[in-house]
Amino acid sequence: MGPPRRAGPLQRTTDSSANSKASLMMNSHSYAYPGQKNQPPPLLICNDLVVDGHLSEEPASWRTCIHNSALILATARKQGWQIVHVYRQDRAPNPIASLRPQPEEPVFQCRGPSALSSPALRDFLVMSGTEEIILIGRSLVPCCLSTAVAAADLGVAVKLVADAVSHATADAHDPSLSIAHAAMRLIPQFATMTSTAKLLQLQSSLSLFVSGT
Repeated sequence: MGPPRRAGPLQRTTDSSANSKASLMMNSHSYAYPGQKNQPPPLLICNDLVVDGHLSEEPASWRTCIHNSALILATARKQGWQIVHVYRQDRAPNPIASLRPQPEEPVFQCRGPSALSSPALRDFLVMSGTEEIILIGRSLVPCCLSTAVAAADLGVAVKLVADAVSHATADAHDPSLSIAHAAMRLIPQFATMTSTAKLLQLQSSLSLFVSGT
């Protein structure tokens, strides 16, 4: 057994630092829906948006995922949402440049397909009082489906942005096609499905409501 691999610059979030970040997030401004003045901001989970993601994902869905994820991430930063980035524990993170975490955005590593297989991220949800997750990234099956199920187990609402989530590569004879179709039928039991356009339109409306214009 060789010496342990040293953590790179993106492998920086530990349980203790996650708790510290969570404490800061708890003091962020309220995310106001009409009639709900003190609801905390949603948590945007950017799941495994890495440079080599295209190797396992259907090309068109991956390109759409990257484009829409960039739009959503920009809006999230402008609106003051909580934002976290999740990468696989079994390899060094290599984020897409346009979706790279900013210094104040926590980074977690998951050991299974679900983003919430990261104990530090689960602790972060509790400490930050997160009530809603907005989920984007790679890939519908198994990552996003398993994350939605895990969040439901924790009692956290999930909004999955269907056109900001990629799909694994499959051909006409691949059984994974039927798996993807089955997943699309299952997900509404654990998450609310939306689109990038609807999500951004909602946030624009909420901003006008908060500003009173």
